[in-house]
Amino acid sequence: MTMKLVISLALVASTLPATVQAQMHGPQIPGPTGIEVPQDGVTVPMQDMGGRPVIELQINGKGPYRFVLDSGALTTVVSDELSRELSLTPPPGVQVASVGSGPAPAIVLIHDVHIGDAVLKDMIAATMPLGGLLKGENAPRGVLSAACFPGYLLTYDYPGKRISIKKGALASADSKSIFQYTEDQLLPTVPLRVAGRDTQVHLDTGSPFGLTLPVKFLADLPLASQPKEAGTVRTGGGEFPVSIAPVNGTIELGKYRLALDEIRFSDARPGPGPAVGNIGYGVLRDFVVTLDSKNRRIQLNQ
Repeated sequence: MTMKLVISLALVASTLPATVQAQMHGPQIPGPTGIEVPQDGVTVPMQDMGGRPVIELQINGKGPYRFVLDSGALTTVVSDELSRELSLTPPPGVQVASVGSGPAPAIVLIHDVHIGDAVLKDMIAATMPLGGLLKGENAPRGVLSAACFPGYLLTYDYPGKRISIKKGALASADSKSIFQYTEDQLLPTVPLRVAGRDTQVHLDTGSPFGLTLPVKFLADLPLASQPKEAGTVRTGGGEFPVSIAPVNGTIELGKYRLALDEIRFSDARPGPGPAVGNIGYGVLRDFVVTLDSKNRRIQLNQ
């Protein structure tokens, strides 16, 4: 039987100085068929690439390779260069169809991914050129989706600079430090109150910025000064301007108040549909963030 896999991948490249980010959005490629983690869990160092968390992993017994561990990526992506180096091949019996006008991405089967003593077995990944996005000396060779760990707690300890994986589940949401997101919210999402206005934003470990909100909030929020232009962002949905402005009011995430000097405003999105804001490294660096992808919960601790 041939499985038809429909996927849409969008590369998001910011033209702001020294900022480039890769985010994969769209219907999710199936995760690994098996996960093995020691009973006590696994902890590995969290490296950094411009605010993005990076880990070392092995693929099919080779490596280590540096990968961004991204909660804003529904799909694991391997650079086409590394895919050729490892002689990765497409999974048997899988047909890929694109969404929209772009070509269908190439996909490959990875037999095993080792992260310390944790093993992800038989997972499908997309391949694409990443040299223009993940730059610099010893640049990461791909992006590992945080959605690859259902049934396990994936913890980003930003202050401790470490990543841990352990069997378990988060307690029920309390809207203070544990948050629930729904089936139709493909990416981890948290509630936010900005100067008395309620919204929801993606929790995006792949973003090096603080808080980004859709442009409509420029007219709705009390600004402390006029917004300033800050370049543009190109995505699969087009090219979008970015503005920056300080907000006159508190920014609350559950029980936490976020100290942000300014907010980015942009309608950048990977394709059709409304723009949704996100929080990235500029906020998350002060937290220990735990994701429970199976139960669709997020916990933030300081």
